[in-house]
Amino acid sequence: MMQDVIEQEISISADLEQVWELVSVPGWWVPSDVPVPVDRTPGASTVRKSDKWGSFPVEVVELTPRNYAAFRWASQFPNAELAAGRTTLVEFFISETQDAVTVRVRESGFAGLDATEEVKQAGVKDNTEGWREELDALRKSAENRSSATTE
Repeated sequence: MMQDVIEQEISISADLEQVWELVSVPGWWVPSDVPVPVDRTPGASTVRKSDKWGSFPVEVVELTPRNYAAFRWASQFPNAELAAGRTTLVEFFISETQDAVTVRVRESGFAGLDATEEVKQAGVKDNTEGWREELDALRKSAENRSSATTE
């Protein structure tokens, strides 16, 4: 049976506002060779481009400040527009504990992609590893920003 969802989480020793500022940027996890304007308006699309990976539009689905951010992107369709059958939903659930901020990512919709089983399975495999790397980079960035503001 095709895996449809990837879920991972990380604990970050940083201020909630610092974490939210990073997580709410559309497509923050997609490398981009050029600065991308940030538009957090639901329905707005941002295009992230890199010579290595290609072009990936990211659409803002919903933002609930400091708690939830949802985006659509077409990770298995580089250089293609967002369209039904091409996108997965990326959701970030943010919660604060006494000494850390937890960010949980949930990417879903792989089984419904208009692609071969091999492409779908490669997407799950690649993005599972990718989310580990991106969440770690998020942690480092947020913790560095937090320590810079407290010094």
